Amino acid sequence: MSFQVVTSKRAEKNLGDILSYLESKWSARIANKFLPLVSKKVKQIAINPEMYEVSNKKKGVRRCVVTKHTIMYYRIKTREKEIEIVTFQDSRKNPKKLKL
Repeated sequence: MSFQVVTSKRAEKNLGDILSYLESKWSARIANKFLPLVSKKVKQIAINPEMYEVSNKKKGVRRCVVTKHTIMYYRIKTREKEIEIVTFQDSRKNPKKLKL
């Protein structure tokens, strides 16, 4: 049984910011390699939503390490059979500034 995955506005903005950063500071090739990594993690979560650890930042939110520099936060909405991707965060940023 697979869950439907939806993305919050904040997650879309953060993902766009990450891609822009990768293109400007590294290259379009690096940015294009990043999207399949995110897609792979999203597919894994859709099939097995509880495979990643529960975050200690907010109840019901889980954290998935996409790369060593990027963490994806998501929540499981069991009634709707839905996974909501809440946000992406750079792991090098201050964790106290994380907004969930």
